[in-house]
Amino acid sequence: MDLKWIAVMIVGFIAAMVGMNKQKAGIAWGQILAIVGAIVAVAGAAMNLTGFFRAGSQSREREARYMYLQARFLGDQLKKDTNPKKVAVICDSSLFLDEWGDPLSKPRESPWMDGIKDAFKGAEVVPVYKKFKIKKPANNGDQTAMMMPPMAFGMMSGADFKKIVDEIKKMKPDVIVNIHTFPQEGKLPAALALLKGYKIGFLNSASNDELRYSFKDGGKSMAEVLAVVMTKSDAVYDDTIPSNDKKAFARRFVLATKADYEAKMKEANGGR
Repeated sequence: MDLKWIAVMIVGFIAAMVGMNKQKAGIAWGQILAIVGAIVAVAGAAMNLTGFFRAGSQSREREARYMYLQARFLGDQLKKDTNPKKVAVICDSSLFLDEWGDPLSKPRESPWMDGIKDAFKGAEVVPVYKKFKIKKPANNGDQTAMMMPPMAFGMMSGADFKKIVDEIKKMKPDVIVNIHTFPQEGKLPAALALLKGYKIGFLNSASNDELRYSFKDGGKSMAEVLAVVMTKSDAVYDDTIPSNDKKAFARRFVLATKADYEAKMKEANGGR
């Protein structure tokens, strides 16, 4: 909220109340003061509300740019490492399916997906996501059932991930990028073991031990981890974002690769 416009709103309200009291007392200028005060109060409220929505819009734009930079820096590193012709991107179903599992007429916008596409320009980028189908309730007058459909998005199960792996194997991509999640059950190495023989990069949600083990494996028993974007423990969350992409990325994230993952993991964890 903007204190300046709140003050204007309060002053206008007080003026309107004084004006109404004077009007009741038979004082001629009381009506004018009441009208002017009401106008000022409404104007103050409107400007404060406008500021609120503007701040919300700026916040969404800032967070969208951070998401874009996460994916873009990850994709840039993976392209440098592999120079791929085909890229499989594990992503959220909600970008392509509605809540019942039916295809959307147009994919939803995603800063993460935009970052990946920009990083891999010239390559075929193929999204891979959880497929599901939920039967819609009969329209028998129960509006609640129609208004509150089940949410089948969210976290990915082991069974969901195995189906995605099957799709990826049919595609035979040069590199895999995960901008969604890995299965909740089991550990990161177990999920990566299903993708042995492939190269992968992802936005990290695993523990340090799992991540270290996966990097160290080097593709011997699981997918070869090339790059991972980690969120810093001292990430900056405020109303500003540097115009320089590298500086903006560095405020929140660390890019770890095969060559420097130990140092980068330490950096992401505040030197620990």
